[in-house]
Order: sequence, then C-alpha cells, then structure tokens
Amino acid sequence: MVRKYIFCFWVLIMMLFLLTGCSGIESETKSATVEEKASSEIEYLQDEIFTIVNKYLKGEYIKDDVTDWTLVNNDAQKIGKVLDTLMLDFGEAQISNEDLNKFRTEINNLLIASGGEDEQVLFTSASNLYSLLPDYYGKFSNDNNKKDIMTLKSLVLQSYINSYSLNWEQAKAIAQSAESKYKEMADNIEYMKEYSYSLNKIYILVEEFKNAVDLEQVDLARIKYINFIEKI
Repeated sequence: MVRKYIFCFWVLIMMLFLLTGCSGIESETKSATVEEKASSEIEYLQDEIFTIVNKYLKGEYIKDDVTDWTLVNNDAQKIGKVLDTLMLDFGEAQISNEDLNKFRTEINNLLIASGGEDEQVLFTSASNLYSLLPDYYGKFSNDNNKKDIMTLKSLVLQSYINSYSLNWEQAKAIAQSAESKYKEMADNIEYMKEYSYSLNKIYILVEEFKNAVDLEQVDLARIKYINFIEKI
C-alpha cells in the first residue's frame, strides 16, 4: 500500500512538472511569434512607404506627362488593406492604444492624400507615418542597431521632404540631426567592431545628402536621398 502511494505521488509530481514546462514553452513560443510577426510587418510598412515616395520622386507614376494618381492610390491602398491586421498584431506586441491611434490616423492621412491627389500632404503623411516605426519597433525588440538605422532613415526622409518644399532651414536642421545620429552610432564600440564597413558607408551617404541640403540644391538632394534610402 505504501509503495502504491509513493508511486502515485511521483506520478503526480511528474505530471505537474510536464504541464508547467509545456505551459512555459508555449508562452515563450507565443511571445517569439508575436515579436517576429510585428517585426515582419514593420519591414513591410517600411518597404511600402519608401516605395510610394521613391516611385513618385523617380517619376514612375507619370503617365502621359502627368501624375497618374490611381497608381499612387493603388500603392497606398496596400497599406490601408492591412491596417486592421496591423492594429491587432501591434497591440499584441505591447504598443499602446495611444500609439495605435496615431498609427491609424497617419495611415488614413496617407490614404486621403493619395485619393485627393495632394503631393505635399502625401509626402508629409508618409514621413509622419514612417517616423512612428522606430519607436514601435523598440517596444518589442532589443535590436537597437536596427532601430538606429530606422531612425536615421526617418531623419533623412524628413529632411528631404522639407527640402522638396524649399523649407531649407528646417531641412538643414534635420540633416544635422541625421549627422549627429550617425556619430552616436559610431561611438558605440561594439557596433563599430561588427559593422565598421556599414558605418563607413552610412557616413559617406549621410554627408553627401547633408551637403546637398546645405547647398540648397533640391535636385541633388533628391538624388542623394534616393541613393541613401536604397543603399542602407
């Protein structure tokens, strides 16, 4: 009888251990899945935002010498169609309701601009939307290097949008911030050890863009902006 009780006791212990262990693994897997999904969606948004801006600047939406806003709107709708999914997934990734409301507002602004054929609002809303992504990414990922690259891209985009509208003082100030951000990244010894080549390339591209802005050369700034975004 005693042996029977001892055997039952050990069976119970093993069951509790297995159940607890499985629960922990399931939780870790779920957490990793949420992070991976949100990270993938950030990448998707990044690609789609720069697709719209860069295609516009390269004249790829021009048809019969005028901008075909149907093409612009079609690309913008690619973001709009996944808005609800993004809101749900970002919410699971611990992004606050306040941040999610900002996110929804900027996507709606982008859709309104593309539908209303408003060039300046299109650029501004695209820049505002992208500026949210580095902070969102930082809420569920510890990859600060990637977050820094995204922040740098955001600053270069903001600077260019200001130069496009000939708001040179603001463009210069933001370009200076981009240069400062690069220096901050270069001061990270561990990052420098691993990514020295990338940082050297970033330095050249940032300085070329900043010089174009400082010279108030809008066409050159456009070329250097596109070059920066496509090579980083």
